Amino acid sequence: MAEDMAETPDIAMRDGLTPESGADVSFGETDLDLVNALQINPRASWTRIGASLELDATTVARRWQRLADAGLAWLTAYGMEFALVGYIRLRCRPEALAALSEQVCACPYIFSVERTSGRYQLQISVAAEDLAALDDFAVRWLGELRGVAEVCTSVGLHIYVEGGQWRPQALDPVQRTLLTDGPQPRRGSPFLPPRTRAGDRDLVLALSADGRRSAADLAQDTGLSETTVRRRLVEMTRAGRLLIRCDFAQQFAGWSVNTNLWARLPAGELPTLGAELAQWPEIRLCAATTDASNVHIIAWLRTQHECILLENRLAQSFPNLHITERQITLRALKRMGRLLSPAGRAVGHVPFAVWPSPVAGRAT
Repeated sequence: MAEDMAETPDIAMRDGLTPESGADVSFGETDLDLVNALQINPRASWTRIGASLELDATTVARRWQRLADAGLAWLTAYGMEFALVGYIRLRCRPEALAALSEQVCACPYIFSVERTSGRYQLQISVAAEDLAALDDFAVRWLGELRGVAEVCTSVGLHIYVEGGQWRPQALDPVQRTLLTDGPQPRRGSPFLPPRTRAGDRDLVLALSADGRRSAADLAQDTGLSETTVRRRLVEMTRAGRLLIRCDFAQQFAGWSVNTNLWARLPAGELPTLGAELAQWPEIRLCAATTDASNVHIIAWLRTQHECILLENRLAQSFPNLHITERQITLRALKRMGRLLSPAGRAVGHVPFAVWPSPVAGRAT
């Protein structure tokens, strides 16, 4: 496996895009409204989305296609139950950092990659089948990469807030109501227990690159009938087992700073922290983890000074929270499978995969 990943061609070029293709396309207020609408109901008809924005269906469909073609916005589907998440930080030798960045971005088991400030130069998020698989990945794949000086692995135990739940709050309550299909999983609430059926994982993977793919296309890829595809999409979405998120080139909309915080907090206070941070609009991730730290927090901010303000607010709200490590993202290289240009545009896609378990009877 390591040998297969050793040579990493320029995936962005394979997609026929340059890092700044479509540079003449701007990201305006109406575009942020459209992104917000698709975050609320990513598979709603263009007619319904247009009605919420007071635009006709043709206009909103054309605007979305323009954003997607320019790499300014994109839809990604995934299921939290199908994999164990490992948050891994890599300390790299300087001369190897560029090559290592390309290698980890090309790996389908690594769904997000950031180059960061601080002790560790790369922060990656990995999908593995179980704990044994995560260990196997660290030993057999990461362990063979040249230039890695240190690996720090942390396991995601519980996710209180995740990036697909983040909203720019561009729409007013009436507009949001027009897009809502009844009760939705509350931001920060635990997902329902898994009820995996044959074909569910294939359906999620088939939808991963484009959350608006038609039922006919998905049926062809999975072998399920169109009726089954439609029913399962509704059931899995309502249960929180299928998540479809609308991401965008955040810098173009004013969120230019990503901060990563690792912290310690008494275990009994973790649910309170998770519930509180689920209400803070800047929070993209709050997860209970295994490490010298037991909390991982990611926030999107508009200025570097807001990093200090966020830490002050955390200290005032949670006196027992002790921040052990802080990082600023110097560059996001990959987000949920999307390869990003220096400006944050989507310039390619690496399909998701889950590193299989080496335990007998569990490998897929």
